[in-house]
Amino acid sequence: GNNGDVVISSRVRLARNIKGYNFSYKLEDDDAKKLVKEVQNSLKNVAPVSEFNSYNFDYLDAYQKMGMKERHVISSYLEKQDIAAGFVAPDEDISIMINEEDHIRIQAFASGMNMDKAYTLADKLDDVVGGVLQYSYDPKFGYLTTLPSNAGTGMRASYMLHLPALAGNDKISGLIPEVGRFGLVLKALEGDNNRALGDIYQLTNLVTLGKSEKEIIDNLDNIAEQIIAQERNLRNQYVTKRKMTALDMVYRSYGVLKYARKVTLSDGELLLSQIRFGLASGLIKADGVDESCIYQLMIGIHPANLLMISNKDM
Repeated sequence: GNNGDVVISSRVRLARNIKGYNFSYKLEDDDAKKLVKEVQNSLKNVAPVSEFNSYNFDYLDAYQKMGMKERHVISSYLEKQDIAAGFVAPDEDISIMINEEDHIRIQAFASGMNMDKAYTLADKLDDVVGGVLQYSYDPKFGYLTTLPSNAGTGMRASYMLHLPALAGNDKISGLIPEVGRFGLVLKALEGDNNRALGDIYQLTNLVTLGKSEKEIIDNLDNIAEQIIAQERNLRNQYVTKRKMTALDMVYRSYGVLKYARKVTLSDGELLLSQIRFGLASGLIKADGVDESCIYQLMIGIHPANLLMISNKDM
């Protein structure tokens, strides 16, 4: 995708609630089951949802739920719910979560920096869902959500960024308050903000009320472009001024990954991050392998997905 050396993916998430039900925090179990059933029955025969895979937590084990969370198909919040369900497109770029923090969370991904595509996918699906279910909506405040911070458009837009140079030079902690001044949040996708697992960070909007979808995306794009420029500048400095050290780092990572017999998840993610940096910087080349292949490995070595791939207890 666009700017794929730094931007792994673009995501739009829409928070919606169904009229006539309490918000999720106040939803009794019987009402939650009723909600899940109503939403599933309303959507299962409507295109394009009819082509999606469906799931219900009544039939999933803990590893399946964890695996879906690792692949970002469901959220950490939904994984902890006892009563939940949803729909997922075959390639997992679009999904609907039912009984999340809000009754419905629609999310759409696009590869690289392409928020317009992610928004278009989410918006079209939102029209489909809103056509068969009545949303909680107020003319003054917009879409009503469990958390007031999500009210208005109910939209969170985010970029998943690979920032090995900024993280390796301890620049992330300085960036966090800077982006905060523009109503955005920069945080580690996993791990801590000092050094995220695999050097992967999420940049997302904090404010939805009083702003249009276009204003949210334009503000996010502006800050993302500045972060991308800083990351590339530090990468270029490293490769130019310390090329042998950079080559050594990348090839050491390659050697460990090729020949080691056991590595921890955190070590594996760091080594893969350095390989991804090496590919993007032209320090290492491999036929048929690009940055997206490395990201697939970064997802694939998480515990639940390893268990499902191997189909045995490890």
